[in-house]
Amino acid sequence: METEEPKVYSVTEITHHIRRIFQQDPTFIEIMVRGEVHKFSTSGAGHMYFTLIDESCELPCAMFRGDADKLEVKLEDGQSIIVTGRIDVYTKKGYYQLIASDIRPEGIGELYIALEKLKKKLEEEGLFKDEYKKPLPPFPMRIGVVTSKTGAAVRDIFKILGRRFPIADVVLASAVVQGEQAPPTIVEGIQRLNSLGNVDVMIVGRGGGSIEDLWCFNDESVARAVFASKVPVVSAVGHETDFTICDFVADMRAATPSAAAELVVPDMMELMSQLYGMREQFENKMIELVTRRQDAVSSYGTMLKPRVLLDLVNFNKQMLDEVYTGFCASQKHFLEMSRQRMERLGGMLDAVNPLATLDRGYSVALKLPEKAIIDRIAAVQVGDGINLMVRDGDIECVVKGKKEVERWQKS
Repeated sequence: METEEPKVYSVTEITHHIRRIFQQDPTFIEIMVRGEVHKFSTSGAGHMYFTLIDESCELPCAMFRGDADKLEVKLEDGQSIIVTGRIDVYTKKGYYQLIASDIRPEGIGELYIALEKLKKKLEEEGLFKDEYKKPLPPFPMRIGVVTSKTGAAVRDIFKILGRRFPIADVVLASAVVQGEQAPPTIVEGIQRLNSLGNVDVMIVGRGGGSIEDLWCFNDESVARAVFASKVPVVSAVGHETDFTICDFVADMRAATPSAAAELVVPDMMELMSQLYGMREQFENKMIELVTRRQDAVSSYGTMLKPRVLLDLVNFNKQMLDEVYTGFCASQKHFLEMSRQRMERLGGMLDAVNPLATLDRGYSVALKLPEKAIIDRIAAVQVGDGINLMVRDGDIECVVKGKKEVERWQKS
């Protein structure tokens, strides 16, 4: 009996097979790993390389430039961090590594884990769905702002709103926007603006800062207050690269507070320019219309010359004569046809008129007093009154007797 020889794999086959195992295991598609930075370096292309170590093992890591440029953390050896990424195999050298997409300091990492948990919870409840997003009014006349009354953000917002749309009123609901005391004041500000009843749109946010500074806008109570707001909310927290739960729940997100101010109101100068343009178009249309009417009047003036009018009158006279002649002929024919028809109908009526028999010497017997025609002897009794109609009058009679007579032989 021959034995099957074992298959011999190449290094490439084994390496790619191991890589497929990592790629197909959902555990390794998105994973968070805690460790200490070791052997940190940056390539000329902007990619970052380092090793993540703990007390007994080490894990090579790489972060490519696209993600590295967004990183707020400045890495250095010995730093404790939490890395989010996926496990992959560097096939050229045959070792596995962590491809990082985000890096947080370890203390922030714990908060980040809690943030992801809350984000998933609210997303499952539907707080992020587009169907709940309210549209922003095109011309808000009263704008609410929930932010610190002393920060740079409020100055930027008021300045831009005043420049772009000075006819709108701005209401500030002052709030603490950093630290543990911030969420209740932000919630209170949102609710206060809703209670006024005449606020068209509101901006909720603050200027830039560290992730710890912005963390109050990841609070669940703030997220639910934004979602419950009857007034459309624009979230404007931090810089363009900063994202908070407030951004996901709000009806619209702005990259910065200044961008939010530009977003909620139109530019009055642009509106005026558009209005002037529309007025110019209207004036041009009116000039065009008047010109066409003037041309029409000129052509009518030519038509109203005496010779032209006389020809028009004569033409209409001739047409009227033709119409009148045709009408008279038509009426004459109609009357003749009607006369002949009446004669035919009259003849037909005379033929069936029972009184016509009186002219031939016959009479008609009517029973009194109802004057019903007597057509058989059973219709009268002895003593009944009878009226005989003859050609020139009526004869009243009384029945003295009656006798049945066979007038003709039945066939």
